Amino acid sequence: MNTSNGTKNGAIQINKLFIWGLIYGAFWSIVPGVLSELLWSPWQAKTVIATGMVTGTIVTFALAPLLQRTSTVKGALLGVLSLPLGAWLFGLAISCLHWIVLKTTGTHFRFVMQIDEYPGYIWAPLDVAWQHAVFSMFTIFAVVLLPLAILTTLHLQRVVQRTRTDQNAVV
Repeated sequence: MNTSNGTKNGAIQINKLFIWGLIYGAFWSIVPGVLSELLWSPWQAKTVIATGMVTGTIVTFALAPLLQRTSTVKGALLGVLSLPLGAWLFGLAISCLHWIVLKTTGTHFRFVMQIDEYPGYIWAPLDVAWQHAVFSMFTIFAVVLLPLAILTTLHLQRVVQRTRTDQNAVV
């Protein structure tokens, strides 16, 4: 009996993390979207938001186990570390998605630069990833991004710990 209940609670936890990852990711996609002017074109905005949602889900699932039994101070430190990690993942993912868009539709977006020589584009996803990570931590924007990363991580910590407490109470 406990096994099925534990499985059900595990499924609830995974669903909750997935939803929170999508929400956090959509929210965080606004940051590079505004800073890099990526939201002005409707199709490019869609790629930015989709990439943010995927990145947010990955970062949420990566952080959740670490946040289950940590203190607020350690949660805040994980928030600081999550900023360059999330920015790196976002840069890599957006570059890859823009390359897929180029290959499937022929449309050039920001992270696949159009050039005149063969093959007609420059694609450097690892460069884009590192640029996003460095930009997030070592520019004036870090004044806003770091506290925001800490706050969203601490919020995720509360969600994860509350869910864990609720599951323990049910069993």
